[in-house]
Amino acid sequence: MELLDHKLKVAPTAALVLLHAQSLYESGASKAYLSQVDFGEAKLLSEQIEAVLRDFGTLVRYRKRFVRYLLNQYLSKEDPVQICILGSGLDPLSMYLLEHYNDSITRIFEIDNAHLSLKEQLYRRLLPDMRKLQFIQADITDTLHLPGRLRDAGYHPEATTIVLLEGLVYYITDEQFLNTMQFFRTQNKTNVAILDYILPDESVAESALPVYRTTRQLMEKVLEGALQLYSRQQMFAFIELLHGDVAGVDSMQDAEFKLNGRNQLYYQEGEGVIEMISFYI
Repeated sequence: MELLDHKLKVAPTAALVLLHAQSLYESGASKAYLSQVDFGEAKLLSEQIEAVLRDFGTLVRYRKRFVRYLLNQYLSKEDPVQICILGSGLDPLSMYLLEHYNDSITRIFEIDNAHLSLKEQLYRRLLPDMRKLQFIQADITDTLHLPGRLRDAGYHPEATTIVLLEGLVYYITDEQFLNTMQFFRTQNKTNVAILDYILPDESVAESALPVYRTTRQLMEKVLEGALQLYSRQQMFAFIELLHGDVAGVDSMQDAEFKLNGRNQLYYQEGEGVIEMISFYI
């Protein structure tokens, strides 16, 4: 199978999370796809972070595994759904979903403002059938143009949709988040959104605070900007503003137990510094 002449070289922050998620893509097209990503600079950044937060890689994998856990619940329904992956980045999640849930999906829309052209090029070489997949290179906070771009790509507002915002709300403002989500609101709350958010200091377990603060400072230095932080109560308030209904919220302690049947890393609320939430909208 002919792939790119050179590996896909991207900013280290873009490949950082994917570097630690490689073990979750152990076969099929997604494994071949990852073999084409250059993780060289991401490894250096990862070493810096892991020198402070030893379990960074485990946290990344828990987040991604729990996204799959939630998607499995919603994709086990009888009626196929649309999926919108906002800020999709380099992650080959859409490949994984089409390989495992093809009959439960009508269309997947990947939306991001970077790397999508090269990503699509790789996908076309690896996937035999691209009819259910659309790449939209766009700023997900550009709410003036995004609805039209989605509709032009085949998005049906009346069809049930899963909206995924994994690792995204850290980098956009409250207003941008609310404005983007307004587009996906439905009268009968038939759509579901899945996202994760970073907790503020007061919601983090005291034992985890020193490491958390140092890691956050390192990330903010690399990103040259502050991360957006939310308490569970703040996230509930946003969902209320959107007239949504919370379906479930899980700390990393909860997620670890649901994924593994026991807790080996996180024993207290707030130790994992992020939480996962899904809500009907």
